Amino acid sequence: MKILGGITRQAFLNEYWQKKPLLIRQAFADYESPISPDELAGLACEDYIQSRLVLEQGEDGPWELRHGPFSDDDFTRLPETHWTLLVQAVDHYVPEITCLLDEFDFIPNWRVDDVMISFASEQGSVGPHLDSYDVFLLQSYGRRHWQINQDSYSEDDFIAGPELRILAEFEAEQDWILEPGDMLYLPPGVAHHGVALEDCMTISIGFRAPSQKELLSAYTHHCNEFAKPRYYTDPDLELQESIGEITAKQIRDVRRLLLSAISDDAAFSNWFGRFITENPADCGEYQAEDISEEEFQQQFEQDGHLNRSGNIRMSYIEEDETISFFYAGNQLSLAYEQRELISYLCANHYLDYAAIMELTDDACVIKLLHRLYSEGCLFFDE
Repeated sequence: MKILGGITRQAFLNEYWQKKPLLIRQAFADYESPISPDELAGLACEDYIQSRLVLEQGEDGPWELRHGPFSDDDFTRLPETHWTLLVQAVDHYVPEITCLLDEFDFIPNWRVDDVMISFASEQGSVGPHLDSYDVFLLQSYGRRHWQINQDSYSEDDFIAGPELRILAEFEAEQDWILEPGDMLYLPPGVAHHGVALEDCMTISIGFRAPSQKELLSAYTHHCNEFAKPRYYTDPDLELQESIGEITAKQIRDVRRLLLSAISDDAAFSNWFGRFITENPADCGEYQAEDISEEEFQQQFEQDGHLNRSGNIRMSYIEEDETISFFYAGNQLSLAYEQRELISYLCANHYLDYAAIMELTDDACVIKLLHRLYSEGCLFFDE
């Protein structure tokens, strides 16, 4: 596969995914960034976009972290070197970046987190650190020197004080200079340190790794709101020698009560589909023009394509004779015959009219797409 340097999807998953780093030279040959440094800075000035500035030597000491939104004056007052701008979820706002995600079709799309873009001045860096998720680092502009170390680290190994989790000591095991189009894959927990050799931009495609705590918290909240309460019962209670003892059987019964909350496979699957496709809390919303289903079809046919909003997540689960389609935290039950269409919608952010019409001639297709458009999930180029 081109972006994997000739390695097949299966070989990448078997040999590298969550196992070891991989450097891919010219994963995107002759790559040209779809967004300029000035445009990235413009996004960082918007109050609905999460952005940060990292200065290696700030006003209050080393590794100063500043949070956006920023102003033009904020950028003009920066030093010439040793600073980095990071803008989160650029895929939510720039269609060309959104479509970049479609190239990573060897990873289930529910695992996608977002696309962060960083601009670093010469010698800019965020310090040696490690992430708890998989990331592909695509060099889009300028050159960056990457160093990695695969040692294990504890909390005592990080610098105390800064909000950034920077390693106090870092010794490189491997290092490379990445040029535009080169890409580095890093599994979770691999320490890495990137330093700009000149003004440069790096596109970070991050993959979501829900923690056990996050999942438990979300499911507990769901149960509190929607599940019918079930109470501990003990009709077979036996006389105890000591009323202060919690017996092993009672512990088993309590555990069984908790586990019963996730024992319904269908209910749990439906919850997870809605949860994992929910819109990020800080994303903007697209307001669709109010047009009829007929007008929508005419424009779709005329334009030849639609775009999926970057902040809209879509996935599906196959049932016995139906498809449960999840989008933006919503759920629709569709006929199994719609599977190819739903698979196409989930895998593409650029939706081609001809390709969709080839998949199915069902009249319900336009009705479904119009609904998604009306709810702000799809949009025409404007």
